[in-house]
Amino acid sequence: MAVVIGGVIIIWLGLTMGAAGLRWLGVELHYPARLAAPVLLAVLETVLFLLFVPGTALLPPSWGWPMAGGLVAAAWLINGAVAGLDWHRNRPVKEEGVS
Repeated sequence: MAVVIGGVIIIWLGLTMGAAGLRWLGVELHYPARLAAPVLLAVLETVLFLLFVPGTALLPPSWGWPMAGGLVAAAWLINGAVAGLDWHRNRPVKEEGVS
């Protein structure tokens, strides 16, 4: 359970600390970069989870790869939801009557 909670905390902290760090630096991402940033974070988290979770001493040996897979799925689900919601909120809206 500690591995799952720690993994979700890493996912959430990656998103919030990344956004807070950019705001602190005064960096505002343009629309495509705001969509790509969570996806790139998911790629980084995937690599980290696949490298470090299967060999941890906190899990029985047979649980390493299934737990890593679950955390990778959670990383993509959470980061994908953030990118999807940002897209939905800020997508260009077509004007009616104009082709």
